[in-house]
Amino acid sequence: MSQIRDMNTEPEIIESDFPIDSGQENFEPLLLTVDGHSAKGLITDSVGWSTRIVILFDQPHPMFGKEFMTKRFLIEPAGYLVYGHNQKPLRIKRI
Repeated sequence: MSQIRDMNTEPEIIESDFPIDSGQENFEPLLLTVDGHSAKGLITDSVGWSTRIVILFDQPHPMFGKEFMTKRFLIEPAGYLVYGHNQKPLRIKRI
């Protein structure tokens, strides 16, 4: 019997759902959509960099292109990525 995910019952993404790349271990990025655009996400805190969120889009995003990265981010409420100063939050959903 196969399991089918009902996206309406999936819990909202929170910051701790993102894998952390510290430059020392292998990991799988989080598969997600950002405002409906498929992407992969992770948080990095590699040496020499402050902690930041990285979103890699499967196809170029109309506003961000192939990659979005910022150290000024907050996922609050769950499922919404707030970034920068006075920017419209991005809707993030698990794939």
